[in-house]
Amino acid sequence: MRLIDDYVDEYIDKNMEYIIEEWRLATQRDVVDFAGRVKALEQEIQPLGDSVTRVSERLSRLENRLKKIKEGRS
Repeated sequence: MRLIDDYVDEYIDKNMEYIIEEWRLATQRDVVDFAGRVKALEQEIQPLGDSVTRVSERLSRLENRLKKIKEGRS
């Protein structure tokens, strides 16, 4: 049985990179880096939300102006 264990261990050692890729496993580096990537995304989300709010407000003003123009008022 030890011969089979040694063979499996050797196979895994030689092919670990391919096994991780094929099975889509996370490495320790992926997990450690994950927290940093989440934090960076959170920092980018806030300005995007602010932009969406400003654009929405501007769109509302433009729609109101268009409505007044269609009604014949300026």
